[in-house]
Amino acid sequence: MNATAFSRHNFTGKRTEKVTACLHFETKSDLDRKCHELGISASEYIAHLIEVTLYGSEHVLMVHQSRISGVFGSSQLVPTKGGL
Repeated sequence: MNATAFSRHNFTGKRTEKVTACLHFETKSDLDRKCHELGISASEYIAHLIEVTLYGSEHVLMVHQSRISGVFGSSQLVPTKGGL
């Protein structure tokens, strides 16, 4: 497999692979609190953390922006003065 192609993963498709880790109770509580504040699951938070660590924040943002622009068009991604 081409290492360059792998490093530019596009995150399409269903997430099917599992990763497990043991945490201290306090760490897990802090993780749960952070995820609640962000409105996402711990699984989603950890997946994003791993993707950014492996592929870089710029690439991850580009992939997500590309997905959104496919739905709304690139003109919808430009922030407006009034916000939403």
